[in-house]
Amino acid sequence: MENALPQIMVTKSDGRIVPFDPNKIIKVLRKVGADERAITLVLQQTYKVLYEGISTKKIYESVFGNLKRMDKSLAGRYNLKKAIFALGPSGFPFEKYVGSLFIAEGYTVKTGITVSGKCVDHEVDVVAENTFELNMMECKFHSTQKSYCSVQHSLYVRARFWDIEREFEQDDASLPRKFSGWLVTNTRFSTDAITYGTCSDLKMMSWDFPLNSSLKDRIDKLGLHPVTSIVSLSQREKRKLLAMNIVLCQSLNAEILGDLGISESRIPNIIWESASLCRRNKKSNID
Repeated sequence: MENALPQIMVTKSDGRIVPFDPNKIIKVLRKVGADERAITLVLQQTYKVLYEGISTKKIYESVFGNLKRMDKSLAGRYNLKKAIFALGPSGFPFEKYVGSLFIAEGYTVKTGITVSGKCVDHEVDVVAENTFELNMMECKFHSTQKSYCSVQHSLYVRARFWDIEREFEQDDASLPRKFSGWLVTNTRFSTDAITYGTCSDLKMMSWDFPLNSSLKDRIDKLGLHPVTSIVSLSQREKRKLLAMNIVLCQSLNAEILGDLGISESRIPNIIWESASLCRRNKKSNID
């Protein structure tokens, strides 16, 4: 779509001033499944709120608000990154959510267990295994996108899993399973963290790493959105669901929502939004 307005400069979260690029919005909206009519309407409304120096946060909020009025499931997909942050403040719901992604891929999963290493015992956040693989994961949940995993995280986690691997190889030498240690975060890795992790054979997954197998890629491919993505639920209701160890929107049903104290008149819309939100998005692989 052509921008008929003079070029507007916008302010990014890191303070940089860059030209407004409508193609970035178009790309994201197509990825979450919006059709061309919805994209056109959202862009028309976005142009109305633009002014010189507007923050990208305000643009994001405008797009999200317009999507909420059009289609709550599209808004939920668009707001996925913030929905992952809403799995906090403790890291446990995030660990359970990561485990759910691997369950959907056919693994048997345990969370929050103690594993013996060659030298000491270790608390492991997620263990995902099948006939051929044994994956042990350290999950680092951050409450803001400004936080990230540095090379110190990679060094520490790699050392822990080397200790576990030595014990595993001694006890299960006859088993043909490949052992892999993982570092998983909801934000990002520093360049040095990725360099060291890659060199030392530490598997890593962040919001956008590795390419095509990142956290957001896995969520898109599997259609497993967290309950915190559901726009029709209040923040209080989402927190209560997490306290009940319910992290996936596909786990919701009328009985659970009723136990939560939600009125019968709201339940059908929430169920519909949850089903629509968690349906696998055929456009999710658009770059």
